[in-house]
Amino acid sequence: MWFYMARKKRPEFPSDIKSKVMERSGNRCERCRIDFDDDFKGIFHHIIPVIFGGNNSVGNCSLLCDNCHRIAPNIKSEEELVMYKHYFLRFASFKEAAQYYKVDNKFDLHTKAALDLAKKSKKES
Repeated sequence: MWFYMARKKRPEFPSDIKSKVMERSGNRCERCRIDFDDDFKGIFHHIIPVIFGGNNSVGNCSLLCDNCHRIAPNIKSEEELVMYKHYFLRFASFKEAAQYYKVDNKFDLHTKAALDLAKKSKKES
């Protein structure tokens, strides 16, 4: 016997949130920085998926191109969210980030990126 589960439609971001995210991103992919226009639209991505408690806020929305959206990670924790904002939106790949931080594994990458973030927040305060 085969069972079929209908996939629930994800809640869309409200238009005011989309406008704020488009303004923040300059109407570009927030990862690869490719420009969007009338024919080439971005995808509004839930950084923390709704199923994991994400909401439709500006802080939980990224404007991504189709390619970047396809490889975007599903964030499940606060630590992963920090890494998403610092690593995924900044570097094209793990290899690029590892070369920048001069490391060869994810643990060291996360540690170096976290230290880098801590330095930046200390300077801002």
